Amino acid sequence: MLNSRLIMVVCGLVLAVFGVVASTPLPAADVKITDPASVVMIVNRDSNDIAFMDIKTHKIIGRTFLGNNVNPHMVMMSPDGRYVVTGGTRANKAYIIDTRTLELVKIIPVDIAPEHLAFSPDGRWYYQGNPEGDSISVIDMVSLTKIKTISGFVEPLNVTFTPDGSKAYVGNYGAHWVGVVDVRRHELLKKIQIAEVPSFSKLDPDRYYKDIHGINIAAITPDGRYLYAADGDLGVVGVIDAREDKVVKVIRVGKDPWRVYMGHDGKYAIIPNNGDETISIIDIRTNKVAATLEAGPNMTGVNYAAGKAFVISSTSGFVYVYDMGSLKPAGRLKIGTNIQLDTATTDTADQKIYLAESTTNSIVIIDGKTEAIERVTNVGLYPWGTHIMDSKDNYCH
Repeated sequence: MLNSRLIMVVCGLVLAVFGVVASTPLPAADVKITDPASVVMIVNRDSNDIAFMDIKTHKIIGRTFLGNNVNPHMVMMSPDGRYVVTGGTRANKAYIIDTRTLELVKIIPVDIAPEHLAFSPDGRWYYQGNPEGDSISVIDMVSLTKIKTISGFVEPLNVTFTPDGSKAYVGNYGAHWVGVVDVRRHELLKKIQIAEVPSFSKLDPDRYYKDIHGINIAAITPDGRYLYAADGDLGVVGVIDAREDKVVKVIRVGKDPWRVYMGHDGKYAIIPNNGDETISIIDIRTNKVAATLEAGPNMTGVNYAAGKAFVISSTSGFVYVYDMGSLKPAGRLKIGTNIQLDTATTDTADQKIYLAESTTNSIVIIDGKTEAIERVTNVGLYPWGTHIMDSKDNYCH
């Protein structure tokens, strides 16, 4: 009987330490967000914080300060809505925030200049790209620790996971190939070259790679079958078969294509060509350019809403609008004069766009149907990215 009681006491202590603490509801005053899908996350570069704006009221309901000289670059919420993460470009660290309380719960050293990032579909792995470190930091979201650094990349920008989470494709902006990563082992398995590389990069890649405009991202089709990767120097889009990891088609587009933005229905993809200020619209069914249309300078993003495409021209102060039914221009929206437009996200209803405008520290809300504009000011210093959970238009520069 004594032994039984002793075991019960010990078990009770273990539960008190490990179980009850985890299951005890937080005090109402500590909970800032009850529904992770109800907020727009705003990454503020110069105030070194992540701001959270209520989608319905457009009010800032909280901020998470990351520290001095962090310069967060991109923000993303985990698939289960539990955490918000960002990489601090100047701090060489990753930051993990509790979504409910907006408390900073973990700071993890990574490699040099962390910028773009992605979660595996099951939320287990957080891949943090480090362009100046030519690496990917792998963070385990169960233990909240970095478990590996995958090297061998050249200025890696964006990471794209397959729907089953078995592989990840990494765009290398300082090279002309897409890296294929085995997610089970977190190893770089293969380099897929999109097309023949320029002669100068063959001579001395270490010297010239900083001048290369290579591959920003390999954008995946909604069914996960193909990936489309634009190469800036080559002026082409390579179509990669995800089953065999090889290029099956090379499509000529405009000059200095920035990246591929996949349409939500998988019918078309838009590529902004910053070298000639046009956009190329690719028909995914035929793998041909369906239209080449005039656009603006220094395009940083494309958002889809209400049957239209909204192309952000960062330095002109305009957002260019295109009808995705007719594949024709549908006007442009003047956001302001002498301002810097950055990137945007679209809500899950595909109706409203939340655009970061860093000059006046604002978020510009565009109604996709009416094209009405609303401005929310004082969101933080130099906002240059937004994110909404489950949006199909979550991206960064």
